[in-house]
Amino acid sequence: MLTSSKKKMFALPAAAAFASALMVGCAEETPVQEAQEGDAAATAAILNETVTMQNEVTEIVGPNVFTVGEDDTPVVGVDASAQDIQDGDMVQVTGTVRQILETDIESGWGVDFDDDETSYLIERELDLGVVAEDVQVIEQD
Repeated sequence: MLTSSKKKMFALPAAAAFASALMVGCAEETPVQEAQEGDAAATAAILNETVTMQNEVTEIVGPNVFTVGEDDTPVVGVDASAQDIQDGDMVQVTGTVRQILETDIESGWGVDFDDDETSYLIERELDLGVVAEDVQVIEQD
C-alpha cells in the first residue's frame, strides 16, 4: 500500500509531464526579451548582434511586422503574407537586434511600413526588435 507521501512523489512527475505537454507550441521568452529585461550591460551585449531564434508567432501587425514570443518581440523586414506566416506558426528568425527608434523606422530599416506598423513600432520605441534577414516556418507534427 502506498503512503500519502509516496502517492505525492508519483503524482508530481505525472503533473510535470502533463504540464510540459500542454506547453508544446506555446510562445516562450526570446533571447532579445531576456536581454532587455536584464541590466544595461545585457541589452548592450545583444544590440546590433545577429541572433537566430525559434519561437511562436504571437501577432501579425502588418505585412512587414510580426511578433514572436511571450512578450511579443517585434520582427521586421519580412513580408509575412508572402511567406504565408500566420499567428501561432513556429518560426526560425535570423536577424540583427536593433533598438526601435522613430527616426530609424523607415529610413534606417529600409522597409516601407504601413500606418498600423508605424504606429505599433512608435508605441514600442526604445524596445529591442529584430530586423530579419531570414524567416522560416517550422513544420509541426
